[in-house]
Amino acid sequence: MKHKRLVMGAILISAAVVLSACGSNKAESSPKETKENIQSTTEAGQNKSETAGKAEYQKLTAEEAKKRIDSGDNLVILDVRTQEEYDEKHIDGAVLIPNEEIGEEPLAQLPDLNQEILIYCRSGNRSSQAAKKMLKAGYTNVYDFGGINDWSYDTVSGSENADSEKETKETPIAVGDSKIMEAQNDNPSLSAFTTTDIDGNKVTQDIFKDHELTMVNIWATFCGPCLREMPELGEINTEYADKGFQIVGIVTDVITNDGTISASQIETAKYAIEETGAGYTHLLPSMDLLMGPLQDASVVPTTIFVDKDGKQVGEIQTGARSKADWETIINDLLEQVK
Repeated sequence: MKHKRLVMGAILISAAVVLSACGSNKAESSPKETKENIQSTTEAGQNKSETAGKAEYQKLTAEEAKKRIDSGDNLVILDVRTQEEYDEKHIDGAVLIPNEEIGEEPLAQLPDLNQEILIYCRSGNRSSQAAKKMLKAGYTNVYDFGGINDWSYDTVSGSENADSEKETKETPIAVGDSKIMEAQNDNPSLSAFTTTDIDGNKVTQDIFKDHELTMVNIWATFCGPCLREMPELGEINTEYADKGFQIVGIVTDVITNDGTISASQIETAKYAIEETGAGYTHLLPSMDLLMGPLQDASVVPTTIFVDKDGKQVGEIQTGARSKADWETIINDLLEQVK
């Protein structure tokens, strides 16, 4: 099957790379347009993509969806049922993101708001809900094709993760002039990972060892709430530097739909960092991060606090917060790790 196969938690291309895609033929925003959006977001305070709410809800029949899938075009099949339902039976190549995990903010697993996405559930109720929420989040090319109960074509069973994780270990991923760093750890997490920062410098879990508490902020350049809070995160990083605290960012949307690291997108991320004053270290996704902490990031921004050993402290936080709210959380967690 030629359509894109994305696997939640670890895979967004057929060779198992999260937050990327294969063989795109879509019209992408230019770096200039993206930078203008960053500037307007940080200056005017918009909280959603400029496209949010403009696209219309669209329905497909099962037959129409099958023709789209078989066309070979770049698209995502999104299953919004539960893990148990997915394991029992699903459409081959479908990504699992349960409806309950979909809100009105862009999903970290699906960073491209213009991506063609075909959504289904069991009977058509949850797929309709998910499609409408995703339209509000700014996705522009979403189609609801109802329930798998009306799908008369082939299906498969089992979890999406097992085979793809094996591929991740065995297959080197070519990404333009460099490679996405292959998994370096058997059980990757923030306690055991290797990656590079946005400037290409090697980074491991040792980045945490000199700080009592680190705030790991997972963000994307398309995410209005991410950009809105970054100026205050930059201030917090500076103001709390003498308290054994730091912030580390992970920028997710630098892997393109043809499976390469986009130099222009990295430049866009650097522009966002400069514009917002978020001058702390920002990491690029590696296979360790994709199979580890990024599995927990169903939306952006997602924030994880860790101690000097990279072990999680407190709860995972989703969504943006005010400076005062972050300071309250940080002060409480600093007391816990002392």
